[in-house]
Amino acid sequence: YGHYLYQLGLIDSKQLKLFEDLQGKIRAAIILKDWEAADILMDKLLDGEVSNYSYFKNFTGFNYYYNFLVTNDKTDISVFTKLLENDSVRKSIHVGWLPFNSGKEVQEHLIYDMMKSVACKISELLSYYRIMFYNGQLDIVVAYPLTENFLRKLKFNCASEYKTAKRQMWFVGEKLAGYVKKAGNLTEVLVRNAGHMVPHDQPKWALDMITKFTRNKF
Repeated sequence: YGHYLYQLGLIDSKQLKLFEDLQGKIRAAIILKDWEAADILMDKLLDGEVSNYSYFKNFTGFNYYYNFLVTNDKTDISVFTKLLENDSVRKSIHVGWLPFNSGKEVQEHLIYDMMKSVACKISELLSYYRIMFYNGQLDIVVAYPLTENFLRKLKFNCASEYKTAKRQMWFVGEKLAGYVKKAGNLTEVLVRNAGHMVPHDQPKWALDMITKFTRNKF
């Protein structure tokens, strides 16, 4: 995260050094399989919900890491929540009368899992199933360069093909929606002018992306 934020101009070289030091501690905790410590340190780096301090928030002044053009959350999630309370919508998505919640309790129970790598499992799944990874161009928390770095380190049957694959422009109508790269069962997509919440920021392009992938037309 440090180098990404530095390249965006959101932190300076001194703050980058502090980011790198904390990221080193996170890696050390992961190597020792101290998952709780790794999760708490990661929280200190970004969220600040557990440690009550966030390097990211204090250095950048941002309270929102889903789009580097937006400092505070201004999404209309309340409208979305009300939509999910609608009887016809509930029926169409087959959720019965289950209450809609934020998932906060689930997150708390995943403290020992969040920092564990699943690279080996992803690599194995790619031998049998088509998988798409997509990123919004403006995202911070799941930034495109970080995802690409992860994908380049996967040891799957088409790993070498992925590293040399040609990136293709993806158009929706006459508009450039993003870029696509494919190798075997792996599809990588960058969605332009979108943050973390791609379907919210670019609903038409998101629908086209999902439709193309599920129908194997990318």
